[in-house]
Amino acid sequence: MTKKILIPVDFSDASTAALHVALTLANAKNLGLSLVHIADGKSAEKAESELQSLTEKLKKENNLNIEPIVKKGNIFSGIASIANDNSFGLMIIGTHGFKGIREKVFGADILKLVKSVAIPVMVVQKEYKLPPEGIKKILFPASSHDTFSFKIESTIYLSNLTNAEVLLYTVEKPGIEWSDKFRENIRLAKREFEDKGIKFTRINEEQQSFSVGYSKQIMAYAKNNHVDLIALMSNAAGENYYFADSDKGSILTNDANIPVLCTSDKQIV
Repeated sequence: MTKKILIPVDFSDASTAALHVALTLANAKNLGLSLVHIADGKSAEKAESELQSLTEKLKKENNLNIEPIVKKGNIFSGIASIANDNSFGLMIIGTHGFKGIREKVFGADILKLVKSVAIPVMVVQKEYKLPPEGIKKILFPASSHDTFSFKIESTIYLSNLTNAEVLLYTVEKPGIEWSDKFRENIRLAKREFEDKGIKFTRINEEQQSFSVGYSKQIMAYAKNNHVDLIALMSNAAGENYYFADSDKGSILTNDANIPVLCTSDKQIV
């Protein structure tokens, strides 16, 4: 079964940006879409009507299977409960960055959300415009996560959707040795990309400036090399727990408006 794309919709500029990306990917590969709105009790009826109207409009404009879903409840648990389903291969969500209304997903809240979702999540900012040529370069920083294979699988999935090249990226800091797990994960990524026929390039940089984490250098490389997407583990690796969330938040809300593909350590059961 070909898996669908899930798009949380709150009728804002951010969700419109996410929907545009989802429609482009879905039309290229003939994938189904599910539009989900999490509503409180007062707005549920109005939301159902608006989402149904949007669905019908998109069906007329695209030859795709598109369904609306309205669910009452908390945005974090509500989206996660729908997304953690074997029928979905990807979720695409828009974020307002650090500015926005509290009932919307913004700033650090987006990291909280993607940690709870078992399927890959592409996060796009409201100003993001998909380039005409699509997503062609995925920056793939290596890490020492025990569940690093999940990120490899997610990146392979998206690379197959977009025909993108993967840049397997590391930073060497003076006096800091890579752990055995880190080296093992690099070897695993190379092997999996080769086995699955994914075009990839190995990139290793020396530390350019002092920084506790890696986000500044990752973003500098992404901007300077016209990267279209950054692949990220949502959860912290054990050895980097003290700075990881700050690093991830900076990348998710980056000022270059580069989308981020997030992979959590959760599995669909």
